[in-house]
Amino acid sequence: MFEYVFFFGIVAAAVVFYLMDKKRTKGAPGVFVDHERLKCESPIERRLYDALKFKGEYIRTQVPCGRYRIDIALPAYRIAIECDGKAYHSNPQQKARDRRKNAYLRANGWRVFRFSGSRITKDLKGVLAKIENEKLKMNT
Repeated sequence: MFEYVFFFGIVAAAVVFYLMDKKRTKGAPGVFVDHERLKCESPIERRLYDALKFKGEYIRTQVPCGRYRIDIALPAYRIAIECDGKAYHSNPQQKARDRRKNAYLRANGWRVFRFSGSRITKDLKGVLAKIENEKLKMNT
């Protein structure tokens, strides 16, 4: 009998501490989790995502479009950004798949940009400028 009382006492104490902690951290700064960033699948995607987010863009990641997913999307402008790492975008079969994906996305109303990982790493300002130029063209 003592074991049951002891067990349920510990469970009750854990519930009380959990609820107290929930109340304490409610609305506390620094608790925000960026779920879109968590869906980024590579360091180059996160790097570009962070730069676009810093510029104040509304961004979605891993957006489904038919049988494909868009790495980074600016839905307000229908801009699809693909971040191409060398491991998954360099052999002929992978390049053919990328061409089919581009055609499918364009047929569904997306403007598609592909940036290599090395370009995102070495020329992030240029990548951001190209995206910004496209946005400006679409607004005029």
